[in-house]
Amino acid sequence: MRKFLSVGMATLASILLILILVFTSIGLVINDETFINNEFTKLAISSKMGISNSDLVNSYNRLVDYMEGDADDINVEVTIDGEKTQMFDYPQEAEHMSDVRQIYMTIASYRDVGVLVMLILFLFAAVIHFRMAPQYLAQGYLSGSFVFLLIFGFLGTWAALDFSNFWTFFHEMLFWNDLWLFDGTQSRMINMLPEDIFADIIARVGLYAGAVILALIVLCIFALVISSDSYKRRRAVAFVRKKARLDAAASRKKARDDAKRSLEEAKRTLEEEKRLAEKRARIAAAKARRQVEAEAAAEQEEQERLREEKRARKKAAAQASAADAQKSARTGQAPRTKTTKAAPQKRSAQAEPAARTTGSRKKKENIHDETGFLDD
Repeated sequence: MRKFLSVGMATLASILLILILVFTSIGLVINDETFINNEFTKLAISSKMGISNSDLVNSYNRLVDYMEGDADDINVEVTIDGEKTQMFDYPQEAEHMSDVRQIYMTIASYRDVGVLVMLILFLFAAVIHFRMAPQYLAQGYLSGSFVFLLIFGFLGTWAALDFSNFWTFFHEMLFWNDLWLFDGTQSRMINMLPEDIFADIIARVGLYAGAVILALIVLCIFALVISSDSYKRRRAVAFVRKKARLDAAASRKKARDDAKRSLEEAKRTLEEEKRLAEKRARIAAAKARRQVEAEAAAEQEEQERLREEKRARKKAAAQASAADAQKSARTGQAPRTKTTKAAPQKRSAQAEPAARTTGSRKKKENIHDETGFLDD
């Protein structure tokens, strides 16, 4: 029930909207001076009537202003064949334009009321079922526009095939008298506004109103499509797939970032280990150099000690020889050589451990390579 009411109100509101669009298009076209001037030029009315285009446009604007209630009469002065005269001096023209004014002003007042009624109907149609409002409003507009497209299609085809018959029927439906029937030999209005101008005006009105109506039809179809369950399901599936793609892309990016960070950390670790290894190597090399230097200093000290001992032994042997010589001189005996010969043996015995020590130290001197490897 709510759907029926909502769609029904939307249909009525759409009918009013289309009527308002048509009447508004009429107002736009009849007030387009450029279009009217081009029509006068195309139909060569100026040369036929002996009136300039500017006077024709001024006379036409006077009729439109009178019809819309902006002027009190249709009197306008023009120059015809060099003489100033009233453009509309045929009494029937003023009477007919009075009827046209009454009809136009009545439709304009209905149009203003129709705008308010249309807005109220659209509002109630949306409020009745708010969640489905776009879909129901679109259905109502499509229903109303379909009816009017049939009507306008019929009228447009009729006007295209036989405009004179259509124009006569139009006047018979709107006017309750015969004042719209003019004598072309006496009325300048009928000569200024032939049927060809009205045919082009109706075509331009149909173009303006039809463009807006078709645009709204396309919009309503789009609204129905996006509000349908199948579209919503497809949209949900597409959203889930898009989210899955985004999540997968984010996961791949995170994995790449993690791998990159791990690689950088491993690289930093390797560089740190390399630096520490180089540092340990430098420390070990420095220790080895210090050890070699210490051993060399100890060896030098040992050699110096041995030389000092050797010198001391030589000095003691010399002193002992001198003492024996003095003693022999006093006693008159030959000096003893046993002590002298024993001294070298003693020195040899003492020198042998030293030589062994020296040999051991010479072997140790080979352990001074920077790399820590043995030469022997």
